[in-house]
Amino acid sequence: MDMGQLKPMERFGVVSLTSILLIVIFIPSPAQGLCIGPEACGIIAGTWLSMLTVPLCSLAFLLVWWPRTRRWLQFVAVIPGGMAILTGYLMVIRVNRIDLLFVPLLHLALMIVMILIGRLDRNKETKAA
Repeated sequence: MDMGQLKPMERFGVVSLTSILLIVIFIPSPAQGLCIGPEACGIIAGTWLSMLTVPLCSLAFLLVWWPRTRRWLQFVAVIPGGMAILTGYLMVIRVNRIDLLFVPLLHLALMIVMILIGRLDRNKETKAA
């Protein structure tokens, strides 16, 4: 048994971590050329953060399938709520671009849906009692 050799399943973690690190390191370099002023940087930062958090929140919707974890959606709703505030400041208020108002509104809608689904069981328990 070689101590230096990794089993195929152990190697999967190393390969996936390395690929994620390489993507994070090399993708922002071309986007830095778009950052020509504070307004442009605010729009780029808001868009990039949205691209990170919306898939994360979409994965959090997997908690809906189990009644015990459904309540956790109320706590996970902090992520899109914070992003609504952050993107609202970076992309609408700071830059004064009302046409980008849809981005914080999407985060706000996602937060409201998560809270409503998280309270779904609580409403049924109240009516049954």
